[in-house]
Amino acid sequence: MTSFLGTYTHTLDAKGRLSIPSKFRKATGEVFVLTLGLDGCLFFYPQDEWRRLEGKLRSLSFTSGKSRFFTREMASRACEVSVDSHGRIVIPQNLRELARLQKDVLVIGAIERVEFWDPEQYRKYKEEFGLSYEEVAETLWENPTDVTGNGGEE
Repeated sequence: MTSFLGTYTHTLDAKGRLSIPSKFRKATGEVFVLTLGLDGCLFFYPQDEWRRLEGKLRSLSFTSGKSRFFTREMASRACEVSVDSHGRIVIPQNLRELARLQKDVLVIGAIERVEFWDPEQYRKYKEEFGLSYEEVAETLWENPTDVTGNGGEE
């Protein structure tokens, strides 16, 4: 299981190609799934992590309107992308527009996935979140014996 760590700044070229950090490429292979993320970014998954997420999506109740909506949005915007010989992927125009990606792109490791952010959108997201890193940490691990951060639930 690979963990994606770190933040990098890369530039989109005129054809919508983005370089993927070599640490990320080496750890996972050449084919990924790119889709609409949350909070204004794109999610970039190695195939094994995408399959794991797909399993969770499949387990959602199809009678739930929220489940159907979320699954449709995520799946309908998902596409397989391959890393070329120069370590780049092409981000489709519709996804670039959704994430407001224009030139500079923050490539952020988020443990099981990579996120692509417009730097200004990321700055706004963090500013509008309203809590500091420390304040969030305190709420996630309120019970000192629970290191999972989820109240002991698996």
